[in-house]
Amino acid sequence: MSFTGKRALVTGAGSDGIGRAIARALAREGADIALHHLNQAPQAETLVAEFRALGRRALAIEADFSDIAAARATARQAIETLGGIDILVCTAAMLLRKPALETTDAEWSRLHTINLHASFALAQEAARNMTTRGHGRIILVSSVNQFTPNPGLIAYAASKAGMMQMARTLALELAPTGVTVNLIAPGTIETDLNRTALADPDWRAQKLALIPMARIGRPEDIAAAALFLASDGAAYVTGSTITVDGGLELRP
Repeated sequence: MSFTGKRALVTGAGSDGIGRAIARALAREGADIALHHLNQAPQAETLVAEFRALGRRALAIEADFSDIAAARATARQAIETLGGIDILVCTAAMLLRKPALETTDAEWSRLHTINLHASFALAQEAARNMTTRGHGRIILVSSVNQFTPNPGLIAYAASKAGMMQMARTLALELAPTGVTVNLIAPGTIETDLNRTALADPDWRAQKLALIPMARIGRPEDIAAAALFLASDGAAYVTGSTITVDGGLELRP
């Protein structure tokens, strides 16, 4: 599964989580990497140095995706610096744990801008570049919440359900161009977004009780799925969701 000569933009890669694991997996398989982060310059630069030591071209781009212009500028900077994008992986996200009746308009709007609108802007900019070459891979990291309601996650779940339909429609429109669009729906994963909740022994125990494989997922579990969807082996896969949750969705 070689990605030598491929150019990838991975968003949300500064934190210790899914984006970082995916960027690292792609770089180790030969891809040049533009990695996006927000307020994590030391971590991002450490990763850039790691990739350059592997002989890859690499750069870090800082941007706040609550500003859609910044999301578009991130894609354009990656395209300009790397000479194009072959693979886009969107993992940057905002998580809000709050009951529906307590969620404010400002919180709803900000979360949907970051999770949904920014992902569309990035995918649109990347697709415009990819279609000129007749090849490309767009991978959106969603959540099992795109399928399943969960108390306290109404804004997050709604944004991920919107992402699923956005990806499916993009996949349909872009299918004739050679550009595929797919999603990965993680379950409970050890990431910075979940770290505070997972530190609560009771919350962790409740989650583990729901997972047939009886372990919390690792970012590397999601990276493995991303490598497949980014590869030539997934050329005939588009508009699909790969669920990586240890069997969580099998529960009634």
